[in-house]
Amino acid sequence: IHPYGKILGDFRNGDPLVMEFASVDRRGSSAVGIGNVTKSVSLSSFELTESEPQWFEWTGYLEKGYEPEVRFRNGTAAAKRLVRLLLNKADQFPEFQPFAQMKSSGEKGYERWHGTLKAYQGPVLRVWEIQVDGPHIEEWPPVGHDTLYGNLSPESLSWEVIEDRLVRFAKLAFRRPPLEGELRPILDMVQGKLQEGLAPLNALQLGFQTILSAPGFLYLNEGEGELDEYALASRLSYFLWSSMPDNELLESAEQGSLKDPAVLTKQVERMLADPRSKRFSNNFLRLWLELDNIGKMPPSKEFVSFYRDNLEFAMRKETELLFEHVLQKNLSPIELLNADYSFINRELAAHYGMPGLQGNEFRKVSLSGTERGGLLGHGSFLTASANGVDTSPVIRGIYVMNKLLDYTPPPPPDDVPEIEPDVTGATTLREKLVRHRADATCAQCHNKIDPAGFALENYDPIGAWRLSYDRKLKVDSSGRLPNGKTFSNPSEFRDLVIEQKETFLRCLTKKMLTYAIGRPTNSGDRLVVDGIVDEMQESSNGLRDLVKKIVLSETFRGN
Repeated sequence: IHPYGKILGDFRNGDPLVMEFASVDRRGSSAVGIGNVTKSVSLSSFELTESEPQWFEWTGYLEKGYEPEVRFRNGTAAAKRLVRLLLNKADQFPEFQPFAQMKSSGEKGYERWHGTLKAYQGPVLRVWEIQVDGPHIEEWPPVGHDTLYGNLSPESLSWEVIEDRLVRFAKLAFRRPPLEGELRPILDMVQGKLQEGLAPLNALQLGFQTILSAPGFLYLNEGEGELDEYALASRLSYFLWSSMPDNELLESAEQGSLKDPAVLTKQVERMLADPRSKRFSNNFLRLWLELDNIGKMPPSKEFVSFYRDNLEFAMRKETELLFEHVLQKNLSPIELLNADYSFINRELAAHYGMPGLQGNEFRKVSLSGTERGGLLGHGSFLTASANGVDTSPVIRGIYVMNKLLDYTPPPPPDDVPEIEPDVTGATTLREKLVRHRADATCAQCHNKIDPAGFALENYDPIGAWRLSYDRKLKVDSSGRLPNGKTFSNPSEFRDLVIEQKETFLRCLTKKMLTYAIGRPTNSGDRLVVDGIVDEMQESSNGLRDLVKKIVLSETFRGN
């Protein structure tokens, strides 16, 4: 709690202080200091609820070239600006008046600066000590060391031992046994280096390095036609874990049992139960909903809360947690659209107009009585479909139709000019689009995409609810779908989307199949997609079942 009101800007009086630990890259930045970074990654955050000093610990990975940085996540302005703000209001606060009269340079400038900060009675984050320990190794020898060397010693490295170790390593690196003659050039090179006097350990390491530069490691060459056992293991592993197959998958491939539908289904269940399956949830969502757009087109600085409350992270996390929940509980994929709950933290709740939620951790929260529900109400969905500055019913409409209803309009004709927003605020984009659709050529597509965009106009560029635009023009979120059905608000539009269950299931199936096989679906996959969608129409089938059906499909198991 502080006595300075709005002088401190948008700092929410009474909120717990939040310390953030970030990883920053200053290479290429023109200056050194907070904010002068070229890249930044939020690693963790901690609520400060005690007045006495506390230790906080984080263990993780810092990319090469990055350095740790401690931030006052929901704090006030930087110290330099804070002093200026306080001294400008010194007439309201007697404690600052002596310093306001001092010179801003020289010895008095130093006293003016530090005296103001000492007299300041607002929220402060004081870092007493930072310790950095590394590298952090959970066990010794590390798993990677054991994979490479096992129990070998430098004295035991005969040529036969080196050759055997390289062949075994290549089987792991290539995710399959090496083809006949595939390792011969590498083995001949290593043997030649040994004959030239290179130490055996260095020769072995040179062999490892060369294998990791070979096409068998760098490329997923799955061949033509039906996948063999090893290619199937790799496709399954990269689909659900975004990584190479583990020993159990490779053993199933070696035994020739992986193509058995029962074995394959059992492997899918095992892999989805593994924590590594979160990579599938997160990476698939990034492809399907283009969630990376949130960071590529960051909102303008006027949206203070987006940066202060780390909403980019929170928005992604909300969508990831909902998808993970539906997947692990094997709920119907339609739950992604009609869920009357979500997984949010205090900052996202405040952004959604749901005050009173305490704590920075994410938890399941009812959305009853709010303007939210399912993906169409997620901040990630709404921010990824905007450009960070304003909203466009056309852009959002295309996004909704493509991501949820399997429709992508053709490019507009070359002779059709872009629709420019009215910067004076005298007319809305809806009014401009009415005139635009008077052209029959334009109307054909806009009648399909614009209604979905109009339906979401109550959400601003970062997904906050609004009833009017900046210039006080009232938002109109009503519309008519091509099938003649009408809606008057986002909730009614969401109900109309949910009614199109088969269309949504087809869209989701095609998006997930594309992610699984690494290429867009085409006309040759239509029968497979139709079959999966028909089976998914049964109410007992959930999102996990969709994953299994994709893995068991002819398209997934062949090229």
